[in-house]
Amino acid sequence: MAGLLAARVLADHVAQVTVVERDELPDGADARRGVPHGRQLHVLLARGRQSIGALFPGWDEDLLAAGAVRLQVPGDVQMVTPVGSIDRRAAGFEALSASRPLIEATVRRRLCALPGVTLVDGTQVTALRAGDGGVVGVVTRDRDGTETEVDADLVVDASGRGSRAAAWLTELGYGTPRSTLIDPQLGYATRSYRVPEGRTADWQAAMVMAQPPSTRIGGYLYPVEGGRWMLALMGTGCDQPPTDDAGFTAFARRLPHPVIAEAIAAAEPLGPAVAHRGTTNRRWEFHRMRRWPERFVVLGDAVCAFNPVYGQGITTAALGAETLAECLRDQRRRLPDGRLDGLAARFQRRLAWRNVLPWTVSTNQDTRFPLAGGARPGVVARLRYGFLDSVLAAATRDPAVADVDVRVYGMLDRPTALLRPHVLAAAARTAVADRRPR
Repeated sequence: MAGLLAARVLADHVAQVTVVERDELPDGADARRGVPHGRQLHVLLARGRQSIGALFPGWDEDLLAAGAVRLQVPGDVQMVTPVGSIDRRAAGFEALSASRPLIEATVRRRLCALPGVTLVDGTQVTALRAGDGGVVGVVTRDRDGTETEVDADLVVDASGRGSRAAAWLTELGYGTPRSTLIDPQLGYATRSYRVPEGRTADWQAAMVMAQPPSTRIGGYLYPVEGGRWMLALMGTGCDQPPTDDAGFTAFARRLPHPVIAEAIAAAEPLGPAVAHRGTTNRRWEFHRMRRWPERFVVLGDAVCAFNPVYGQGITTAALGAETLAECLRDQRRRLPDGRLDGLAARFQRRLAWRNVLPWTVSTNQDTRFPLAGGARPGVVARLRYGFLDSVLAAATRDPAVADVDVRVYGMLDRPTALLRPHVLAAAARTAVADRRPR
């Protein structure tokens, strides 16, 4: 997704964009090898929907026509926390729920219809070509093993967690970038069900949230195209969801609220559960390197990869594409002759700033898991946890607080919105009430 959205941005600035894809792409909305979590439940956050819609006007309608489901959040979503359900009277926002392959396929179809865009699949980039103080192209290898040198005015690496950018930079003499790893040792598994006919529940989606360290398992049940539910169950350490029928169902019954287990009891499974264990957060500090090659930029999961259970990946990829667009517009004002001097390093710095919010949200939660590897929470972090817990509790009782909370979750508002006076007052009242003896 990061590559497709970046290519859309580039199409506004250059005559020819070539997207090099290692996988042989399916004709339709099918899962593929290069997206190992593609069979898992995905949540497209509201901010991501806005951004993709701006790049591809009418894309929402394409997704709806293909079967995506409209959801009002939280009105249509039973969001269960360890201290109660989020108040569904909140205004919130509208979301679209669809499978990861469908989201990608609709974007890819729109991109490939643009003039000057070529997508080459079944081909892998094996090396960068250096020259003139930076990168001048790449070396590719196709499915027959034939290697080709490709010239490029700008090379964008959006190859995900498997990116070789760090190794390439080292090989070219730019040094080895530092990285930060935070591993919650979380695993999850997803299974599809047919939505029962004639169901009468007043919700369309359900979330039973983990709240470490006390609650270490959770589950999300969302409707997607084809009259299906996708159920993702998650757990940490040795308590991760199994994929066999009996074990998966038993795990759902262990969730601290019965809403999901009761829903799937009357639903027909549409295949086995599929597990995914790649939930480590990793951030490369490309922006801190003393030297950076001209005409080479890295974005998406290749720079900053998150625990996927928080649904930030596609939205953060879209924000990365927006950042690239901003940098290209600024470059045109700086150097109207079309030169790209300084663009790449400026982009990496701006992207690092844009990634602070999703990184903080993901890692703040993950460091609460007792088995998490990496940075451990200090005093300030523990105080922040207490405040966020009070806000969450207030959001179960106050629709105005719930509205702010879900908008922050959807990345429509920054976390500083939680410092608004009415939110602070409600959180304080909740904290006081929770300390009273019962």
